Amino acid sequence: MIHIILFGPPGCGKGTQAKILEKKFRLVHLSTGMIFRHHIKNKTSLGKLSRYYINKGILVPDHITTNMLNIEIKKHIQSKGIIYDGYPRTKNQVFSLEKILKSLFLGRINIIFYFEIKKKLLINRLLKRGKISHRDDDSDIITVQRRIEEYNKETFFIWNEKKWKNNFIKINASSSISEISFFIEKEISNFNI
Repeated sequence: MIHIILFGPPGCGKGTQAKILEKKFRLVHLSTGMIFRHHIKNKTSLGKLSRYYINKGILVPDHITTNMLNIEIKKHIQSKGIIYDGYPRTKNQVFSLEKILKSLFLGRINIIFYFEIKKKLLINRLLKRGKISHRDDDSDIITVQRRIEEYNKETFFIWNEKKWKNNFIKINASSSISEISFFIEKEISNFNI
């Protein structure tokens, strides 16, 4: 079973690429954002709790995110692999993911694709997305900037340990969608899935 992490700031194109990979390789796409939005839309207790954090542009606490994701992983233990979109976002979440994969004998984290992009382009993308999709977390410049700052503070450094050096692949996220997906597919194909 292959485990692929799509890593980068909000609005860098992770979700778009995850959807392409899901179809191309028949993998499971786990997006914390999509799961949270589903709960918010259905007004579940998790939705109410996560909405509070998301609308402020801050990360939902680790224990909530991790518990939610562990439930999702357990649903897909028979799949060829999982694409993690927007998870892990903290060192604790990396540790929790490794722990659950080991406890369920599902393998390990194979590839971490890092979507690198300039801040100005990112802000423009998020505000544009907010207008189109009416997402609360992309609706105004203050929330958008807070989300980027939160990413820089909490998430940017989580893969900087030596042990991830050979798993970590940088992507120029300002390239076209097709260029990025071609590059990612080429790297994944080396895993013979």
